[in-house]
Amino acid sequence: MASSVASINSSLVNLKTTNSTLLIKLKQLGFNTELTLGSEKEYTVKTLIQAIDTLAIQFLTITANSRQFIQRTSYAERRTIETCLRELHTCLLQTQQDLQTFHPLTFHCHAAHALIYTDEKGEYHCLKLLDAAQYIDTIKPYYRMLETITAHERIHALSAVLENMLNRDTEIIDSEIDLTDEQTNALQLSQYLIRQAL
Repeated sequence: MASSVASINSSLVNLKTTNSTLLIKLKQLGFNTELTLGSEKEYTVKTLIQAIDTLAIQFLTITANSRQFIQRTSYAERRTIETCLRELHTCLLQTQQDLQTFHPLTFHCHAAHALIYTDEKGEYHCLKLLDAAQYIDTIKPYYRMLETITAHERIHALSAVLENMLNRDTEIIDSEIDLTDEQTNALQLSQYLIRQAL
C-alpha cells in the first residue's frame, strides 16, 4: 500500500475514534449543538460532527481498494486529502483537550454563537472544532469526484449484467410458442427501450 493511502487511512481511523464521543461531551458541558456555523451557516454543531463521521466512513470505503484509489487520484490530490484530514484531526484533538479543562461553573457557553464560551475573566474563546467546516469543504470535491467514478463503474457493471439478461430473454422468447404476437411485440418493445436506456 502506498504511504499516502496508509497515512490517509490512519487519519480516517483517528478521526472516527476521536469524533465518537465529541457530541456527547459538548452536550454535557452545556454547548448548544443546534447553533449554526460555517461560511453560510450550513452546519449545526451536531451536523458538523455527523459530517465528519460520514466523511470518514465514505473515504474508508473509497480507499479500501488502494490500487484503484491511487489510479483515480494524483499524488498532489492524495497529499491535499491527507493534509486536510490531519488538520481536521488536529481540530478534534484540540477541542477534546480544551473540553478537558472546561468547567461549566466558571466558563459559560455563548447562547447565540456555536462553540464559543467565556472564561472566568469574561474573555471569549472558541473551540478549534469551529475550523473543521473549512477542511470538510476542502475535501468534499475529492470525495464527490471519487464517488462519481465509483458510481459510473457500478452502472457499467449493472448495464453489462442487464444486457446479458436481455440477450438471454430474447433467446427464451424466440423458443416460446405460447406468446401471442401482441405479447411478443410488447416484450420486444420493452427490451428495445431498456437497451436504449443503457
